[in-house]
Amino acid sequence: METFWGLSGVAWTAIYSILTLGLLAVAVVASLYAKAQWNVARQQREDARTAQIEASRPYVIVTIEASEASQVLFDLVVKNIGVRPALNVTISLDPAPQRANESSGHEIAKIKMLNEPVSMIAPGQEMRTFYDSRIERNGVDGLPSEHKVSLSYFDSSQRKYTDVSTLDIEALQGIMYASTKTLHDIGKSLDEIQKTLKSASLLQRRGAVKVEASIETREMRLQREEEEQREQDERHRRIMEQFGFGDQKPSPTEVDASAALHEDATDQAASDNAQAEPDDCAENFGGDLPHRV
Repeated sequence: METFWGLSGVAWTAIYSILTLGLLAVAVVASLYAKAQWNVARQQREDARTAQIEASRPYVIVTIEASEASQVLFDLVVKNIGVRPALNVTISLDPAPQRANESSGHEIAKIKMLNEPVSMIAPGQEMRTFYDSRIERNGVDGLPSEHKVSLSYFDSSQRKYTDVSTLDIEALQGIMYASTKTLHDIGKSLDEIQKTLKSASLLQRRGAVKVEASIETREMRLQREEEEQREQDERHRRIMEQFGFGDQKPSPTEVDASAALHEDATDQAASDNAQAEPDDCAENFGGDLPHRV
């Protein structure tokens, strides 16, 4: 039997078979690894595509939010938090919402957005309606506390979305909150100011109103008061000198009496002058003046 490198042909055949099996095993392992990598890459592409769709889709939600007027009031809010408009939005609440005190013709279960499709809700847009008061619902039986929300809508590419969620009205039961002033409180204050101004008697008068105002410091006020006091003392001194009191300081009663006498004397002098004027005029014209009948 012929040999090669000390090995027979049968031995070389066996070695060749073993190497072939090894290469086949390596190929199988490589193919399995490549298939796994391909599956991972495909899943990554699908995840990226799904994430892109989620990031660019409309996203309509239904929530219960506290009213801007008061924390004890709450609203039913439908809003689009996505980046694309939601078209042909259908909203269904099960069971139907109900207020503690419904107004005839304005029942919440009969509002249009809960009974007919909404043509479009733009990104960031919200549709809000008053739901109820927590005070009025307290102790009232038969009112729903949860709703199953079913939503159906389309995007601008006619891709359809359906969402199902649970709306819990009592989720915030037992919470505490701090009272804050909002634009609503400012509006109420302005209304009260408007009512006060309308009822003011001064503003109801016709014509112009002259208002004088001055701003002075404490030093200016003290100086002004001192000057006024000096002027008053000077007037009193002149009056006392006129009636012969000299440097004697008069009492307040005497000053008032002297001032009254001075005013009487002044009025009498003015009356005498008024009576003397016609005679002077008559002399100047050389005769009697005509009288008006």
